[in-house]
Formats: sequence, C-alpha cells, structure tokens
Amino acid sequence: MKKMYSWLKTGKQFKEKDEYYTPPILVKPILSFIKPNSTIWCPFDTENSEFVIQLKKAGHKVIFTHICYGQDFFSFEPNEDYDYIILNPPFTKKLKVLEKLYKINKPFAMVLGLPILNYQEVGEFFLDKDFQLLIVDKKVSFDGHTASFNNSYFCYKMLPKDIIVVHLENNNANKDFIGSKMGNDIVGDIFEF
Repeated sequence: MKKMYSWLKTGKQFKEKDEYYTPPILVKPILSFIKPNSTIWCPFDTENSEFVIQLKKAGHKVIFTHICYGQDFFSFEPNEDYDYIILNPPFTKKLKVLEKLYKINKPFAMVLGLPILNYQEVGEFFLDKDFQLLIVDKKVSFDGHTASFNNSYFCYKMLPKDIIVVHLENNNANKDFIGSKMGNDIVGDIFEF
C-alpha cells in the first residue's frame, strides 16, 4: 500500500471542518437524477469515496480526482469528456468551488449545508445564477452523531424542477450510522491508497 502525505504535508492549509466524507445514505438521492451510462467527475474523491462506489454500482463511468493524487480542483480538469460533476467540497472553499463550477458550465450536484443560504456572500453569489435544490428530509450525520443542520444538494442543470424534497429512511446517526469508506483512506494526516 502506497502512502502519500496530505495537503498539510505539502504546504496546503488543512482545516478540520473540511474533512467530512459523504455517507452512502446521502449519495442515494442524487442517483435517480443522473442519465443512464453517464460519465461523472468526482473532483474531491478517492476510489473509496461513496460517490465513486455508488455511481459505479449504478452503471456510470466515474473519473475521481483528489488533491492527494496531485490533482487540485482549482488547477486541474480531466482530459476526457464527462457529463456531470458530483461533489462534496471542502466547506471553507465553497464559494471558490461554486465559481469554478459555473465557469465549467456542466451540470453539477454539490453537497452543502442549507444554512449557507443565510450567509450574505452566498446569497449575493446566487443573485444572477440558475440553481436548484435537492433537499433531503433529514439532517444526515457524517460521523454518527446527530447533525446540527441539513446538508442537501445545490445543483445546476440536474433536476427536472428547481426544488425537490426527498425522503430518507433514517438520519445516519447512532445505531443507523454507516460511514464513508473514504474515511479509511485517511490516517492522521496521511492518505493511504
């Protein structure tokens, strides 16, 4: 097994609140809005990301890239064509990520906390943008503890209407918790792959 140091070791700033990996239960709602046999770029993911795992199981081709492989979203884009971008970006980089996504101009679905709509800079950012919301009906846990707020999908050109609410069978907390396998790639500040 090869080890590669994270962006902390390579001089990039690491923020603990940026490291929350999407659990399987939160991947499922977006699957039904992706056309069959699509190619999807997951720019913040390793091969063990639940996005990568679930999208492949659903019959899609997945291009996964991550800064731990030397593929920084802000300076890298895959050479091959893709239909969608699906991502759960570092929280502290959300506006910078959104700016790049709109420049790319491909359909995307991005996991973000709904409370960001209360942030003035986010509201101002969306003033002249088309966007859609795929809202899950529960506050999904990323770590097994009850979540403080709802994380749902902010989308562009993905949904048949601008706001859709979907039901989840549980909130992924306590006895129902199933974590992301991508979390297993991280050992302290070292990625293993």
